[in-house]
Amino acid sequence: MIKKLFKNYEKIFMVFLYLQPFLDLSAGVMLHFNINLTISSVIRILFMVVSFIYLIFYIKNKKLNIYLGCLILYFIMFITTVLITKGYPALFYEVKNLITTYYFVVITFTLICLYKKTLFNTKNLLIIYIIYLICLFIPNVFNIGFNSYYESKIGSVGWFLSANSVGSILSVILPILLINIKKINIKIIILGLINLYVIFGIGTKVPPLAFILVIGINVLYYVITLIRKKEYKKLSIILLPVIIVFIASFFIFPKTHFYKNLVIHINYLEKKDNGKITTWHIIDHFIFSERLSFEEKTRKAYNKSSILEKAFGIGYIENYSTDKVRLKTVEMDYFDVFYRHGIFGFIIFFYPLVYVLKGILSNKYKLNKKTLNIGLSIILIFILALFQGHIFVNPANSIYVALILALAYNKSMVFKNEKQALI
Repeated sequence: MIKKLFKNYEKIFMVFLYLQPFLDLSAGVMLHFNINLTISSVIRILFMVVSFIYLIFYIKNKKLNIYLGCLILYFIMFITTVLITKGYPALFYEVKNLITTYYFVVITFTLICLYKKTLFNTKNLLIIYIIYLICLFIPNVFNIGFNSYYESKIGSVGWFLSANSVGSILSVILPILLINIKKINIKIIILGLINLYVIFGIGTKVPPLAFILVIGINVLYYVITLIRKKEYKKLSIILLPVIIVFIASFFIFPKTHFYKNLVIHINYLEKKDNGKITTWHIIDHFIFSERLSFEEKTRKAYNKSSILEKAFGIGYIENYSTDKVRLKTVEMDYFDVFYRHGIFGFIIFFYPLVYVLKGILSNKYKLNKKTLNIGLSIILIFILALFQGHIFVNPANSIYVALILALAYNKSMVFKNEKQALI
């Protein structure tokens, strides 16, 4: 029965992939009504456990088995550290965050091993992207969605839980979306307008800035390509709508939630320190949303910690043996992994990422629409992990990061057979 399950695990995982938007919806609705235990968390943890068993017993690979052994050993040492420094009452909360963080690692290797051209491809992400758009667009249009912020700023996140989370998902998938657009027609225009309405209506900075960056680079690439080919007639046809959209944006942009929130944020900074906006305010408050201040506090806690905690992490709770007093995460993934999981946890976590990137970069690529946008997607992943966080350490987001990396990795590698994917 287990062999039959793992033999068809790729198809099962494909169903799980398409469930992601609906799992996020369920989490948003349940937590909105103060129901703490969400179905999405249970299903995701279940798939992580099954995927871990799949990697250990079904994928016969020495390097992978050594890595998974090190991962298990780190888990044991992290739990031991928690018990020594905080006691049993803190164990559940700490283990929950441990599993949530390392979800990305297990799912990345699972997707690499499962990869087949017939199932996992960029069209899967296109369909999932459209599902997210619909689930944001409908409640926002009828004004029945949840607010993106509890106070001060404005925006709607549909029926999802977090504006940052769903905004990050849209941002990293957007370049993959463009790969599947072959020609402009009425369906694409409608999809584009819905996309604009949604990303500028969420209210957060990331989706609009990612949109401007991705579209801008793609237009620039297309213009340069046409100039090189001396296709000036096509160039004039392309530039006309670009100019019209650029001019129209000056009238539409000030009416968006994104712009209004920028104004609200600037006004807040002016009032905060008697009208003096310093460079530190701009960098910490405006760009990083106070994440640099959080990093400084967490760094002090890490520096004061024991040698054991420096090696295996200070965890997510202060040393009071209760989850009533928690440390505020930095929300910058690189720092959060380092401080919360220590030197060894940091190495264990980012080793697969380095391994996959090495595989992707080991080949010489010709610059085209596909490689450009896959590259943009990967660059956005690393940028957002620094400036916004919850990209690698949040299961709702990290599964798409894992899928994008698996697609890029397997496209760049040639295997003798499916089970040699990690050799």
